[in-house]
Parts: sequence; C-alpha cells; structure tokens
Amino acid sequence: MDETLAATQDIDDKPTTADKLMQALDGLTIVELGIGPVSGLATMMLGDFGARVIRVEPPGGDPFRAMPCSQMWLRGKRAASVDLKDPNATDRLRRLIATEADAVVTTLNDADLNRLTLPSGPVLCRIRGFETRSDLPGYEGLVAAHVGRMQTFAGIANRKGPGYSAVMVGVHACAQMAASATLAALFRRARGGHGATVSVSLERALLAYDMVQLIGSQLRDRGVALPPIANPAAIMPTINYHPVQCADGRWLQLGNLLPHLLQTFLDEVGLAWDEAEDEEAFRARLLTHMQTRTSDEWMQRFLANGSIVAHRYQSTQEALNDADVTANGHVVTQGSVSQLGVVARLSATPGRVAFTVPEPGEFALPQTQPPSGFTGKPAAPSRGTLLEGITVVEFATIIAAPLGCSVLADLGARVIKVETPGGDPFRGMLDGLGAARVNTGKESITLDLKTDAGREAAQRLIRSADVLVHNFRQGVPEKLGIDYAAARLQRPDIIHVAVSGYGPDGPGARRPSTHPIPGAAMGGVFYQLGGEPPAEQLQDEELRDWARKLFRANEVNPDPNTSMVTATAVLLALMARERHGVGQAVSVDMFCANAYANFDDFLRYPGKPERPSPRRDQTGFDGYELKQAGDRWVFQMGAHQAAAQRTIAEFLTSPEAREAGLVTEAAHAEWGRYLRHGPLIVAPGQALRGACSVGEHTGAILQELGYSAAEVESFMPAT
Repeated sequence: MDETLAATQDIDDKPTTADKLMQALDGLTIVELGIGPVSGLATMMLGDFGARVIRVEPPGGDPFRAMPCSQMWLRGKRAASVDLKDPNATDRLRRLIATEADAVVTTLNDADLNRLTLPSGPVLCRIRGFETRSDLPGYEGLVAAHVGRMQTFAGIANRKGPGYSAVMVGVHACAQMAASATLAALFRRARGGHGATVSVSLERALLAYDMVQLIGSQLRDRGVALPPIANPAAIMPTINYHPVQCADGRWLQLGNLLPHLLQTFLDEVGLAWDEAEDEEAFRARLLTHMQTRTSDEWMQRFLANGSIVAHRYQSTQEALNDADVTANGHVVTQGSVSQLGVVARLSATPGRVAFTVPEPGEFALPQTQPPSGFTGKPAAPSRGTLLEGITVVEFATIIAAPLGCSVLADLGARVIKVETPGGDPFRGMLDGLGAARVNTGKESITLDLKTDAGREAAQRLIRSADVLVHNFRQGVPEKLGIDYAAARLQRPDIIHVAVSGYGPDGPGARRPSTHPIPGAAMGGVFYQLGGEPPAEQLQDEELRDWARKLFRANEVNPDPNTSMVTATAVLLALMARERHGVGQAVSVDMFCANAYANFDDFLRYPGKPERPSPRRDQTGFDGYELKQAGDRWVFQMGAHQAAAQRTIAEFLTSPEAREAGLVTEAAHAEWGRYLRHGPLIVAPGQALRGACSVGEHTGAILQELGYSAAEVESFMPAT
C-alpha cells in the first residue's frame, strides 16, 4: 500500500485524538496465530476497538497477503515471523503468550496446536474450515459445496444443477463468530473465570444462512402439510420484493415486505392492484410502468416519501460512494486510501481505524521469562456458560436482530423476546419455519406497547436487563418508551442496541429496510450474477428473466450477515461495561454488515486490482469451480473435490452433521422433539434449547416482575 500513515480515524460524531478515547478493549493483547481472512478480520475488529494485536505469521509472511483486501485486515497490527518447526522460536512464542496474551485466535490444526502446547490462562479461539472432513482444506468453496449451500443458487443460470456461491458469507460469518467467541470468553475471564477454549468453523458459520430447510424437511417427513418445493428455475419474485428496471436501464430493488409498505409504494408510483387481478398480469404492468422514469427520478420520490423500501443496484466499488455508507462512517478515507470503517458504532467506547500495515516479521518476539506457575497446559474450565447472568430483552422482528440474539442465547444469556399479542410478523411467513430458526433458546412474552400496562411491564423488564435490542425505525422507540434515554432511567448502565437498515445518519436514517436492499446496494448481487444485467431497456420474457435472476441472486443472506454483526456489537459493549463500567448506545445496521460481507472489495487504493467476476454460467472461476461429471456436480479446487449435489437439509440430517454437533435435538411447544441447528459458536457449559412459541412465557415472566395472579390474567388474550 502506498499510504501507510500512522494516524487513526474514529467514527464518532467529532474527530477525537487517540489519547482522549476510551476503547472497549484497550489494554488487552490478542495473539493471532493464524493465516487468512477469517482470523484476519476477527482480530482486525478487536484491534479497531483498542486491543493490541500481534499477528504471528510463518517465515515469509502469510500467503494470503496476496489478497488485495489483506491490507485492510492487517491494519494496525504487529507482525511477527515464527517457524513452528524451530524449538527456540516456539519457546519464545509460548513465553510471549504466557506473559502478555489475553487471548489467542488461531487457525492451526490439531497436530500443530498440540505440538505447540500453549500455556494456560489466555482465552483460546479455534477457527477451522471443516468439522466433518479432515481430508479437505478449509476453503469456502469446498465447504459451501459440501454443506449444500451451492444448491441454494440453483436456477440462476439457465441450466440444471447448483450455482457457485460467490459472496464469501462463510468467511464473514465465521470471522464475526470468532470475534464474538473471543469476546464472550474474555468477558467471563474478566468476571473471574479461567481462559476458556471456544471454537468456530466455516461449516458451522454457513448454518446461519439456512432459514427453512432443516426444519421444513423434518415437518414434511412427519406429514405436516407445507407448500411444495418450487422449481428454482421458475421462481419469480414476490411483488413486494421485485427487482424493476427503469428508463435509464438501471435496476431498483424493492423491499416492501409488510402490507402497509407495499400499499405505500403502490400509491406513490400510481398503481392499483386488487384481488381480482391475476398476479402475472399485474407483474407485467409493474415492470412496464417502472420503465417510465429513470432510477434517479424514482429514488428522489421514494426518498421524499420516506416510507418506501427501495434502492438502486450497484457494484461494491459504487457502494463506497453511497450517501448512507459515507454518512455513517462505513467507509473511512485517508489520502487516496478508503476502506471499511468499524463494525458498529459504540457511543461511549468508539472504535477507530488505523491505516498502518505491518511488514512480515517486523515485530521481534521479546526475550521474556515464563511467569511463575507456568505449566504449558490448558487451564481447567470454569463452570457455567460464558454469558451466565446476562439478560437481553429483545424488541425485534424478522431475522437480522433476532438471529443475532439467538447467538447470545446459545452462549448462555437469558434472552426475553417481547412480541405484540399477534406475534412477530415473521411467525406468519415461511409457514413459521424461519421464526423457529431465529428464536432458539429464548423466552417469549407478549405485550401491547401501545397501552399503559404494556409499557409499564416493558419498563420493569428493562430495569432487570443488561442489554436491550430493537430494530424499530427512528422515532418509534421514543413513542414506545424504549429509546436509550428512557431505558437509562430504568437502568443507567444499560447497553441499548439499535439495529437499522442504513444507519442513524444519512438519507436513509428514517427509512424502513428489508433484506434484499443491502444485498443489491452493497454489490453482492452483481457479484453473484457475474456482472451487471444488460444496460439497454429489456422487454417481455427477457425483462422477466433478468428480474428472476436478480431475485435469485439476492437470496436471504443480508439478514444473517447483519445478525452476526449484532452479536459482535453486543459483546463489544458488554466488555466495555465490564472493564470500564459504562453502558452505552450501540448502532448496528444492514449496510455496514453487508459491506463487511463484501470485505474482499470494500476498499480502494492506488493500484488495487479489480474484483474478478465469476463466470455468468454460475460455475465460478478457472481452477476454483463447479464441474459436471455425468449427472453429478462437484466443486473442484486444484486436486481437491467436494460433491455439490445435496441440499442443506440433506447435509444437516446426515449422521456426520449430527456427530459433529452441527444439529442437536431440542424441544418445541408444538412440534415436540426436533432437530435444531447447532450453535454457531462451541463454548463451555452450553445447554441448547429449542425455539419459543408466541407468548409461551408471558405468565411466568410477569410473575417474576412482581405482578399478581389477577394482574397476570389481565395481560392474557381473551379466548
């Protein structure tokens, strides 16, 4: 990189000098004993929030430094060179860890890790590619093929068979979970526990992207009537989630999920649709009508309206200049270098970006002596879970925030989901399968926050909570009495997490958003497609086919991408409170999270190569590609192959997945015993529970809050 200045930049409201900042992780030392972007991104985020990161690379440096984005995930670190075959070098490394490290984040395999014999005390976070295959290297393409993810993209290309999964969401989710796992273990350590061992993997991370397959397959096997599995090559977008082409040839993604949002959109564009009109006839009218104005003209109207979910499709490089991205600090610039900002906004302990990039081996391991009591053996595990004693109150719906809270539940937090009497709207979508996916391990209470009684009960909940998470639009929390100012009156050290579409600043600050919007806006869809659609105005079947392809390429990954960041942000704030005694407001948004999911291209500097596009036929790249062998498909990387035939459900119901703990048996109030997804983080003391049903715990929670039996009865819906 041409510019490697030592200055730093924060994203708080005002520029702040380094000596005035209190950061969540300042004073902690993380040793990154790994190669590649998963450990690189995980420790980059920890470093952004104050941790001192010492990166231990093999002689000659990490081979993944060849990735253009490595200059970002190396930022602010120190780089040491250690030959793990050299006893003198490994002895010095062990001494460094014993004397200075609070945590070790590693990609080392079992043999190397056992030979190294790390000292006791520090947290150990292990990162792996596979848990079910020891014969394959842990590259995302091989893992995605093996677990069935590539079947998710069947139907984008005009052929049968799986499609190459282009956006590296496995790396993104695994990096976020590695950061979260490390933070959770450090949190328990700070509370007097020992340094726990936690582990994540690409296989496990990709479980975050299955909303319905595992549960749906089980219910079908039990004879439950569910809609038939559709032909992926024939699935057209729903009207509220439709891609539309405009007069200038550019495409907009619509995301008006809920009925009132769809009606607002129809009123604004001047279309009427009643039940008597066939959906396909209306689709034709919609596609033709949207071609009457340019994308700029439509977006000006939608922004002025403020209640329409839509955004222009753009590449990742275009997204670097997006008004919401820049206004919210999701890209930071120094000279001619621009790159990802920090992963979340913490009001009291903000992160900041260092633009320095270490040279391989520039940091010399110190000549230190091991501390007294050094054994070279792991410490005995503490009892209990990592987040034992932490209560999270969730005022959130659909996927992005709720799935993030389920990660916290699996780590041992008590998560209380507050729902309207009718329940989270997601329970009425996808036959309730997705709602079961994102609400594992929680308790559910139904409260009407539009009533005085409901708001009073919510205040009592907040009083006993450590963390409040919501995903309401700006202005709504204030009306419901759950905004940060109101929450602080109930608990001064509350961690108040707002999950939004665009961030708290910029033109989208008060607008609603849904999952296809950041998928379109942050460049993921164009990358999945292998480039942009034709620039000329399309007609008839060609127009419909490109709308179908854009919809299929924008599968439900932007929401889980945000969920993973939500978990990381909560744990950063918990560490800040534990170490500095401060509660704070935390902002997480879908644009930032999906910029992180496109980490490989979300930066700009002189001489940076262009992001290569996978082939249009959805087979990938030369040498890293899907290949057809008779009636079978395999993913091939050099001499390594992974079958790409089975679906996610087929993989997760296999004996190998169950043996690895990628699924686990749990109880559901309506279904009885069923297989739920395993935890995204494997940690000590886990007791994994099934999904909650609507209001399942209302009575018990109200009694716990001090309500009498008669008062509890008044909250119950009339029968």
